[in-house]
Amino acid sequence: MSRPLLLDLFCCEGGAATGYHASGFDVIGVDIVPQPLYPFAFSQGDVMHLLQCLVDSGRPTIHGRRIDAIHASPPCQSYSTMSNRFGSDEPELIDGVRDMLRATGKPYVIENVTGARSAMQSPIMIHGGELGMTVYRPRLFESNVILTPPPKAPVPKNPVAVYGRQPGNGRLLWTRNDGSELRAATLDEARVAMGMPWASWNGCREAIPPAYAEFIGRQLIEQLDRKVVAA
Repeated sequence: MSRPLLLDLFCCEGGAATGYHASGFDVIGVDIVPQPLYPFAFSQGDVMHLLQCLVDSGRPTIHGRRIDAIHASPPCQSYSTMSNRFGSDEPELIDGVRDMLRATGKPYVIENVTGARSAMQSPIMIHGGELGMTVYRPRLFESNVILTPPPKAPVPKNPVAVYGRQPGNGRLLWTRNDGSELRAATLDEARVAMGMPWASWNGCREAIPPAYAEFIGRQLIEQLDRKVVAA
């Protein structure tokens, strides 16, 4: 039996894709920027244009295969804490992406930062401590299928922060309301913390850890299996 296909939109270097693949999906990524480190099949292009084409087709396919589910991670810069403080030129795409995803008729997941909560509809939140990780990195997940969050767990003690390369590769301690963060000083540290051994600094900085998407993906697979049984 073939694996279901998930379309990974705004895919960057494949943090989400790797988790969905581990959960049982084949994955095809789409991003407007070339992603030579993306670990699965990749198509470069404008996500909003592709979504419009999928909606217009009435039978969403890509590379000749039927799409079973869609994940989208619209640019988060305009929703982030830093952008609220200093502003951002990035567009706010969540509403438009949601409209397109709904029009495809496919199960979907939208992922974004906690600053996007007001733009998202009944999202669940996942952070690294709930999945046994050393990173905190809380993220929101909205879906048109029922998603259950992991059991509540404390924020990791002295969580590893992955923000990108620091001049001189020095370590910095960041004080937060939930405790201290130790900033990853090398790319190897960032890769280990994120569970992304193939990724660049920027890929680690922008991604969700694969463990998050694997947790979500297993629930999506269950939903798809139920639909097959019901049919």
